[in-house]
Amino acid sequence: MQDNDMGSVSNNEEKASATKGTVIYLLSVFVITYIYEYISVIRYLNENADRTIASIPVRLSIAMFIPAICAAIARLLNKEGFKNTFLSFNLKEGRYKYYLLTWFAPSLLTIAGVVIYFLCFRSDYSPEMEYIIATYEKQGVKGLTPAAMRTAAISQGITAILIGPVINCLTCFGEEWGWRGYLLPKLSGKLKTLPLMLVMGCIWGLWHLPLIVAGHNYGREYPGYPVMGILAMILFCFSTGTLLSYATLKTGSCVPAIIGHGAINGFSSIGIFFTKDGGKMLFGPSPAGMVAGIPLFIFAIILIWLMIRDEEKQK
Repeated sequence: MQDNDMGSVSNNEEKASATKGTVIYLLSVFVITYIYEYISVIRYLNENADRTIASIPVRLSIAMFIPAICAAIARLLNKEGFKNTFLSFNLKEGRYKYYLLTWFAPSLLTIAGVVIYFLCFRSDYSPEMEYIIATYEKQGVKGLTPAAMRTAAISQGITAILIGPVINCLTCFGEEWGWRGYLLPKLSGKLKTLPLMLVMGCIWGLWHLPLIVAGHNYGREYPGYPVMGILAMILFCFSTGTLLSYATLKTGSCVPAIIGHGAINGFSSIGIFFTKDGGKMLFGPSPAGMVAGIPLFIFAIILIWLMIRDEEKQK
């Protein structure tokens, strides 16, 4: 009887620690991010209507490290230490397939989304590469031809698929060690698959809220601004987060999520090359758009079904 009581106390302590760590992490990651983005990013976006400030990508890259910093803060304040960092790299027992999944699936799903977007918005499609050529001309690059830009787009696309995850791994580590390496394990002990994926998607989506309101991702000239933009980002984060969380839970490591996040960041803008004016950002051609993101959403639903099936088998 005494052993059972001690086990119950230990279990309760673990639950209390997980709850405390979750609260510390969420409070710090939202407060620090919102303050930083207002001071360092939003103020400058508001002061420059064309939003072409060269330093903005650097400032946003710094923001991507905040989740990892907050995960470290939570580990220290909650006295968890750094024993289980979710940064192992184990390819044994078939785990390699989850690394391959996150490396290549985002690009394939993005291509499918670009096709769906242009089928829905055919007037946006430009084989003459009007938007990207005009963008380069504004930067002083003259004499570009549609054929040359199509070749460049294909070349950049292949490069992004093959080495994009590696190039982007550092900044993506900043987010993924926080979201998938810390928050996901904390919540997975409390929630079943579907609510877990929904909660993770909502939290991650709302983390982007200041930038959505500032017009960074979708602009400001769309119906329902900024609510529809916030919903679009939550939907994208739910779909993407489900893929990344699935691989993390299957491998016990957030490394596949880092790879997948890097793959998404490296390839997501490929569709813009083929637009007349940059596309209708709320809908696509980026997978963060509501239409171009359909394949990613469907894939997320399939993964949730697989996880629920595994959940039922373990009962």
